Amino acid sequence: MESIFALTQHVSYPFLRIALGVVLLWIGALHLVDPSPVVGLLGASLPFLAFNAFVYILGAAEVSLGVLLFLNVATQYVGVALVGLFSGTLLIFLVAPMVAYGDMGFPFLALPGEFLLKDLVLMAAAVSVSAMATARDNVRRATPRVEAETARAA
Repeated sequence: MESIFALTQHVSYPFLRIALGVVLLWIGALHLVDPSPVVGLLGASLPFLAFNAFVYILGAAEVSLGVLLFLNVATQYVGVALVGLFSGTLLIFLVAPMVAYGDMGFPFLALPGEFLLKDLVLMAAAVSVSAMATARDNVRRATPRVEAETARAA
């Protein structure tokens, strides 16, 4: 069982990073191909953002962040940017409860609410990826110091 746990420790960071990248790349590409579903959702919740150009910018940002995750470049900063992105999506629950909950109200979710709620898990994944990337960078920076101190002590 320990070997299974060791394997999960070893693969968790790249798996979560790449999975999050796939989701961002896919959803962002869909926004670039057809912005109308997002424009419609924004029109019902944040109408000042309900225009194609905004959705194209959003899609391009999602694709770019997904690519950075694939490349494992600036991952901790990508995670922070994604927290902002997903916060914006989750804001719809507060500013447009009819969009999220429909006629039945809280705690029942309308279909758009179900679609939006997944961003809570994506936000948690972004926080985790950012934290893991930061921890890995800290270990890499500390390793040469530890090795040098060990060599001097020997």
